[in-house]
Amino acid sequence: MNFFRRWWDRQNERDAFKKGMIAFSKHCVAAVKHHVPQATRVRARAIWYGDQTRARVVWADGSGRTWQWPLYLAFHAYRKAPEQREAIIARSLHALLNPPDDTGDEDDEQRVPRTAEQVAQRLLALVAVVWRANTREEIAQEGIAWAKAHGITAFLSPKEHDFIFHAQRPPQQDFTNLGWRAEAMVPMIWALGGLPAMPPSNERSTSWSNPMLRRAMQSPADFIASAALRPAVAVEDEEGRLLDEHWHVRDAQLRRQPVPPGLDAGIVIERRYALSWMVGYGDNWDDVPTDT
Repeated sequence: MNFFRRWWDRQNERDAFKKGMIAFSKHCVAAVKHHVPQATRVRARAIWYGDQTRARVVWADGSGRTWQWPLYLAFHAYRKAPEQREAIIARSLHALLNPPDDTGDEDDEQRVPRTAEQVAQRLLALVAVVWRANTREEIAQEGIAWAKAHGITAFLSPKEHDFIFHAQRPPQQDFTNLGWRAEAMVPMIWALGGLPAMPPSNERSTSWSNPMLRRAMQSPADFIASAALRPAVAVEDEEGRLLDEHWHVRDAQLRRQPVPPGLDAGIVIERRYALSWMVGYGDNWDDVPTDT
């Protein structure tokens, strides 16, 4: 009983923290609109997570530059002195807009979005992986032959290479896990212009019939050379949306509750993984953080 009580208290504390951050972020959005007249597309991102460390306000200025205002530290200062909310918000925004000459955004320096060429190569690598994950060995071997013929093996991650060129038939669990990478292909196809919009997060991939992907498989070199991505802000927004959905999925799992309607846990996790990689998280494909 004491364990349940402690768990319940923690859940209530998380909910209260989350609601406080949501309310605080609305004031921050209003501050940007007031103090940065040229700001467009002002919105709050990553507000729904348990620790709120990635909560931020995002906007674009007149030159097209994307600004990201982390809210976590300002929110903690506000919780200690709620009567000083407006002053805390003003100081935090001023510090962001007027940084010292010798400092920069450490997160932005470390997180470099992947290029169109890198995304195209990764999509082709996933084609090879998912093809190999087919349980019919003759079809899987066709995928291996295709990857070798077009030089796709150079784009594989170490784990993917081990799976495709396993000395013996890979373990069955690997087939299941890597077969799910078909869902990671979806946001890449979208980002490269092959889909007009991201499909719902409970709708399984139909990527194999996608016209752009079919052309890419026929001529991988031409596909890579001509690849072009959607604007970075669109990809960032989509990553933020999938991160929100991932939090809802994980929160439901922790509470042992059904996943919210309109979401499929496997689809959400794979698509979020791909988008987080695209916006620059993780040193490589095998090491993309998916914390919530």
